[in-house]
Amino acid sequence: MRKTLFLLLMLIGPAEAKSIDWIITDFPPYYMVSDDLEGTGRDELVINLLHDHLPDYSENKIFFPASRAIRALSDKRKTYCMLSLYKTPERQKFMHFSDSYATVGLSPTLAISNLTLAALDKQQLEKVSLKQFIEQNKLVLGVAMQRSYGHRLDEIIKSLPKEQVIIRPGQDALESLTNMLIKKRVDAVIGYPSEHYYIHKLTNTRAQLSQLLLDDIAPLAYGYVGCTKNDNGRQIISMINQTMPDLTNSQPFKNIMVKWLPSYLEMKLDQLLKGKVSS
Repeated sequence: MRKTLFLLLMLIGPAEAKSIDWIITDFPPYYMVSDDLEGTGRDELVINLLHDHLPDYSENKIFFPASRAIRALSDKRKTYCMLSLYKTPERQKFMHFSDSYATVGLSPTLAISNLTLAALDKQQLEKVSLKQFIEQNKLVLGVAMQRSYGHRLDEIIKSLPKEQVIIRPGQDALESLTNMLIKKRVDAVIGYPSEHYYIHKLTNTRAQLSQLLLDDIAPLAYGYVGCTKNDNGRQIISMINQTMPDLTNSQPFKNIMVKWLPSYLEMKLDQLLKGKVSS
């Protein structure tokens, strides 16, 4: 009997281990791969939390330069997944996307010096129209090269007078622009709130900067899980679809979403999310 059972197990073979290969990149504070905070990025923590809800899947975090991440996801010979992606028609041609969002945060904001706001007599300002604010106040806006902030905002930036926009190349463009902002070489810098907050702390904690919301765009930005468009990717997304709604309603998830926000924007995100639920 034992011999027969052993032979059957040999024929069947061991159960295939399930794993998800997650693409990570050097993009603080969403991924932290090169400093003392390594592994504590917002999106990395969401991946860890997701796998607490997916005990049958192990996780592998694989580093890619940001410029190669989307190309790797499009290669059907290998299955990769990535968190916090915009779900666009173009990407849906070569990726499966989760039905529910995997990250949620405030849309891009405008970082500006408190001294500049005081000079404009707008200390109490919370929200602005980007084009009107930059043009009417004759400000110079700093923008990272080859960075998209969504179609609507990208078009507004393109419509600004060229002499009022400074475009900075390089992987650390936003950090460089923040330094320029502190040194008054630009008047305002556009970016995501968590990025602004992280770079502000990294660059100069004594600099007095504020973030202004933009009324040109929806206040919340959603990111989804995207996996390579093959059978394995489809199966992974199917499992994630069953798990994600419970995860995004949990307190640990909410704590991660506000990890890299200043307190006043943390309160704003909380208000917007409560309004979304009640509406």
